[in-house]
Amino acid sequence: MALAVASLVPGLAAADSTKDIWIKRLGVRLKAQGGYPAQAASQGGTAKVVFVIDRSGHLISAALTESTGDPALDKAALAMVERAQPFSPPPPDVGDEDLILRLPVVFPPRPAWGIIEDIGPDEAALKTRLKGVCRGC
Repeated sequence: MALAVASLVPGLAAADSTKDIWIKRLGVRLKAQGGYPAQAASQGGTAKVVFVIDRSGHLISAALTESTGDPALDKAALAMVERAQPFSPPPPDVGDEDLILRLPVVFPPRPAWGIIEDIGPDEAALKTRLKGVCRGC
């Protein structure tokens, strides 16, 4: 499962300020808490979450501002933010307005596992071998 957490601040090529480093760390922490819920549909989508933290790094609130169209994915995006707390406290150069963070969480479509299509000239041999390995599949 590949879950993509888009950057909180676009265009961070070189994180040299303490604010940039803090934001990158937030992104890494959030991404580590991600997951694709088993009950979600396979089409994927992007959930947009806005959340507010305090000066000590604790989550004050989180809300969905744009839905994926799948309630399970939307719930997973909000749960990811909940699990990631507490965040590291912001550095002094981060203003109060920067404690309101917007996060796009991208859930890529799931592959259709179990479907064997056009696997080449040895298709029959491969299917036979798979049946031998996967008894009862």
